[in-house]
Formats: sequence, C-alpha cells, structure tokens
Amino acid sequence: MRKTAATLALAAALWTGCTSGQAPDGGGWTAVAPAPLPPGQNVLNPGRGFFTTDVDLFHPDAEVYASVRARGHTLAYPYETWLPADRDLTEGELATLQHGFDLVRTSGFKLILRFRYSENGDADWGRIQRHLEQLLPIVRRNADVIAVMQAGFLGRWGEWHCWEATEVCHEGAAEKAYVLERLLDALAGTDVPVAVRYPADKARYLGDVDFSGDGDAPPPPDPVSGFADELPAARRKRARIAHLNDCFLSSANDVGTYPNHPPERIAEWRGFTYAENAFLVFGGETCEAEDRDDPARARGARALAELERAHLDYLNADYHPGMLDRWRQDRIYDEVAARMGYRLVVEEAAWTAPAAGEGWKFRMSVRNDGFSRLKRRYDVALVLRQGDRTVERPLGFDLRRVAPGERLTFAAEGLTAPPAGAWRLGVAVRDPALPDRAEYAIRFANDLDYDGVNWLGRLEVR
Repeated sequence: MRKTAATLALAAALWTGCTSGQAPDGGGWTAVAPAPLPPGQNVLNPGRGFFTTDVDLFHPDAEVYASVRARGHTLAYPYETWLPADRDLTEGELATLQHGFDLVRTSGFKLILRFRYSENGDADWGRIQRHLEQLLPIVRRNADVIAVMQAGFLGRWGEWHCWEATEVCHEGAAEKAYVLERLLDALAGTDVPVAVRYPADKARYLGDVDFSGDGDAPPPPDPVSGFADELPAARRKRARIAHLNDCFLSSANDVGTYPNHPPERIAEWRGFTYAENAFLVFGGETCEAEDRDDPARARGARALAELERAHLDYLNADYHPGMLDRWRQDRIYDEVAARMGYRLVVEEAAWTAPAAGEGWKFRMSVRNDGFSRLKRRYDVALVLRQGDRTVERPLGFDLRRVAPGERLTFAAEGLTAPPAGAWRLGVAVRDPALPDRAEYAIRFANDLDYDGVNWLGRLEVR
C-alpha cells in the first residue's frame, strides 16, 4: 500500500506542468486534456445517485424494470417487496424473486435491498429466522446486482425500531446481532456491504461500546479508516458494516439516528458516522420537509457542505418531496444529483508512440468532483481498437484512491505495443462481477465518446 501511494505521488510530481500536446518526458508523447461535462450534468454511473422505489421483486414488471435507467437511475429500492408475516415463502414466490433479480440484471441496474414485513411491525421471531433461511441463498446467488444490503427484517419498515408499532415487533440487541451475523455470513467473499440504520447498533454488535447502563450514552469508538480488503483481518468485519440514514438532515439527531444524551453525543456520533462513510457506502432518504430544529441546515450551501461531509452516495428520489422541492428552489438539486457518490473527471492523459512489439507508457490524471469516492474496486484496462480488432492491457489502477476534491495521476510502464498502425485508445472501468456489461461500467465525467469504453484518442504504432 505504501509503495502504491509513493508511486502515485511520483507520477503526480512527474506530471506537473504537462499541457495538451506535450508530456513530462519530452518528445514522442501524445497528450490530451478532454473537456469536462458541465458541473450540473448528471452521469448515469453505477452505484450512485438518486434511486427509484417502484420495482417489486415479488411482482416484477418487465416494463418498469426496463425503464429504470431511461428515467436516470442506476439504483432501485424495491419498496413494495413486503414479506408475509404469517407464513413461509412458497416455492413459487422464491422462483418469482429470482426472476426479479434476473430482470434487474437484464435491465442494467442494481438494488438497494431490504426485506421487511409492514409499516407497523415485523413477524414472530421463528418466522423471521425461517425467512432468513429461505432468502439468503438467493441473496448470495445474486450479489452481483446488489449495491448494498440493508439489515432489515426487524421493526417498522425493517428499520430496526418499534416506535409506535401496532403489531409484533423486535428491536432487541440479540435479535439485531442475529440478523446482522446471518447477512454478513451470506455475503462473505462478496463486495456487498451490509448497512445498519443506527450507528450505535453497529458499535454494540462489534463490542465497541457498552449501552447497558441507564445513564448517558457512551462516546463512539474509533472509525474505520480503510477499505475492507486492505485492513487487518481483525478489523475487516467492521469495514463490511455500512451506515444508512432514513431521516437524513431532518433534525438535530436526525430523528433518533444518533444518541443524544448528553446533547454533545449527537455531534460525536455523527462525526464517527461521517468519518466511516469516507470508506463505506452511505445513503438513505430524508423524512421531513426541513430540519425541524435548524431549517437552514438542509438548505442551499449548508446542505451541500453537509452532503460533502457525509460522503453521500445515494438518496431516495421521491422522499421527502418537501425537502427535494426546497433543493430545487435553492437551485442545488441538479448539483446534488450530479455529485452524489463519485464523479471522476480525466484532467489529462498521455502516452508514448511505440514501435510494434516494443514497450510503451501511459499516464492519466483523474480528479473527483463527487461528494464521495468509488468504494468498491473496479477493473481498469486500456482498450485499443482497430477496425474489428480489439487489444486490452490491464492497468491495475485503483480509482478508489481518488478522494473527493482530490486529483491523482496513475502511471503504467512496460506496456507491450500492438501491431503497427493507428489504434483508437480508451480506458474501460468495469465491474469485476459483470465485466461484459457496459451498463455496469464507469463513464468519466468528460465530453468523450463512450460505449462502455472512455475513448481518449489514437495510439500510433510504428
């Protein structure tokens, strides 16, 4: 990891002063500086942005699924996918569920998935356990089209709380730990995080804090400071448990999201959550038309600043309509839509002009204008095309490194040149689980030809 950081820093230093048409090593280079897209123009990229709620896995409608991307979404939350509280799922329902996942994959988007029972409670504990047994093998089988698994099953709306519940309802620490453990086990070895509604529940599950007393809530633990695949084994699990906030920007403690006794705990737990969100997928929805305690917090420049601090990746496109309308009035809605998650812009790219079979070099400088960063690893490759011939060179660049507001230069040397001639040159950023699907690849926020490959220019091979 240190070697990688040093290599990137060296590449950035070598690049300094490079302008279009030249490169830092002198002659023999081609350099381009592609124009960025307008700041408010949204880019339809995977795993980020406003999500829709009108897909139903138990009643899949092919036309609705096919329209998700056309309506500007790459994420969907299947709101109407309610579980029956009084019985097991039938074989027919499980088959329909799989068909729903298949339609998601065919339609080119991913799910924010949460199973739950009703708006008023959940189900008998034995029924919940049985549904976990029935559902988790299907969840595991379809992990490639799940962006984030939210830890539902318990409480009203599967939100792990029983406030004003009118039906049977579970919110105990033991039940929460059981559900979370089962979800983590089912998704082990995948890159799908499991998100919990309350940061204190994560800390309690991991044994970081003690909430057993009747006094003030304890302060939060130290936050995660890296990606799960890079942390020591002992800390890896905590980097697989993400946060969700279904009352974002809605009150001083976001309607119970954070402990608030004593009052200073709110800022401490919010700070803990936002620090973890730098590496963990984060999103949810607003639940009020404005922050009931500090209305200005959710308006204009202050709202944008908090979305940046929160590292926001995704948000409900429909709720709360009052707050979304205020963002339109404040003329920040388009910026929010464009900057949620990552927004990767190629500032410059350069490559040498090799002879056939010889080695050559490639460099690319990327900045991130998003609120957040790329939080799962994607495969980055150089793509060379000449007529119907395509040659690819894996680059090994880890674009997760480009934090919000930062710029990094990635460099590759020792690339083997293809046969002589003019080759179209581009960069593909692909989902390792769905490498052949352009819908799941990443488009840079530049004015470039794009077909699953970001086309930068031409490589002339002597």
